[in-house]
Amino acid sequence: MKENEWAICLPGTFARLAPHTGALHELLQAYNDGRLLKEPSYICTSSVAAIPATIAAHRSEEKFQEIEKMLLTLKKRHFAGIHPQLKNRASIDFAAIVGFIFATHQIGRIDNPWIRNLLLLSLIYPAYQITKKTIKDIFTVEAFLTYENLEKLLMKVLDFEAIFSSPMKIEIPAVNINKAGWLLSEVLSDPPVYLHGWKNKGWVSVTNFKPEDVDMDRETRNKKYVAKLINGLRVYGHFPPGRHENDDAIVDTAALSNLPIHFALNQGYNNIVVFYYDSASEGPVSTHFKSWPSSLNRDFDVTISEATRKTLLGYLRVNNDLEQLRRTRETLKEMADIADGPHMDATARKSIRTNIDVIEESMKNLSYAHKQRINFIFVGSDPLPAIHFGNFRNEDLAAGIERGRKAAQDVIPAINKMIS
Repeated sequence: MKENEWAICLPGTFARLAPHTGALHELLQAYNDGRLLKEPSYICTSSVAAIPATIAAHRSEEKFQEIEKMLLTLKKRHFAGIHPQLKNRASIDFAAIVGFIFATHQIGRIDNPWIRNLLLLSLIYPAYQITKKTIKDIFTVEAFLTYENLEKLLMKVLDFEAIFSSPMKIEIPAVNINKAGWLLSEVLSDPPVYLHGWKNKGWVSVTNFKPEDVDMDRETRNKKYVAKLINGLRVYGHFPPGRHENDDAIVDTAALSNLPIHFALNQGYNNIVVFYYDSASEGPVSTHFKSWPSSLNRDFDVTISEATRKTLLGYLRVNNDLEQLRRTRETLKEMADIADGPHMDATARKSIRTNIDVIEESMKNLSYAHKQRINFIFVGSDPLPAIHFGNFRNEDLAAGIERGRKAAQDVIPAINKMIS
């Protein structure tokens, strides 16, 4: 474990884009002016958090200022566009509707009411077919939106030489939905997975430090980094899946976890700071959902919130159990010392020793016995505005930057204590 180093885990959702930017900017300034003892060595992300993490790898005040200025004027069209397939189908359907309206207008000019009404009746079936086709075209497209604009924007603003030469390691996970998932036979396998651990299925990632992401010509490296970064942002239901190295479908990190802490653990970090904040959209709300996109977004928020709760409590439960295990071992050691004392008769000594051996053997089979304690700092904040990528105001992003900056300011003393 990297005892004197620390890592950051950045959960996703659009509401955290601006706070993450403000928080990471504040950490850079704090390190530069001596308030922060050491920069983070590693950052793992979920979803849109990949963008501020990549900016942090630049370690540049100017780059942060550029990105924050961009956020203050950000519009949806800057990063998302209508899917070409939907555009093409909509154009054809629109042309058909215009033709139908024109035909109806022309028929309406016929003086003979019998002929006019007969022709109008003959348009009912074509009208039904046009409506049916339009609805089918909407709900059978690959997706409603694309990230082509975001790809162009990132290729323009990122300094790839700074990213790939940075001492700050960045890892951006995404989910391969072809490989994810579990069968009951796997969950109930023998030996039990809860005793010996398991390999997380369905995860892919891109980094600025692994040979498979770095060792290639620069143009290919840069394009792959951006493409795979965007794959981790592909909100299912809105954007089409991406691809990594094959034809498998890759979607947003939060499809499996909005808090992929295990990536930091796999890199050997046990000092982990989670910039979670307080996201109003993930708690109870009084909103009246009047459209399916708004209820779909709320479904995502609830699903992410519940999965995150389970993830956090799972790690905290293990930490608690490891502490109890440590205390039990100390008690057993004290019992062994008593058993070996000069006033203990042989029969009692043997009995105590036998029971200690049984307890120690049983402790080896505890599901958490092979794990290590993680030093966590969970960073909260004032409530973040309840915004989504399709519905936000620039003043909300400005407020988010400041709340992230303040959250980082407040947590710096705790970080220094953790790593000192």
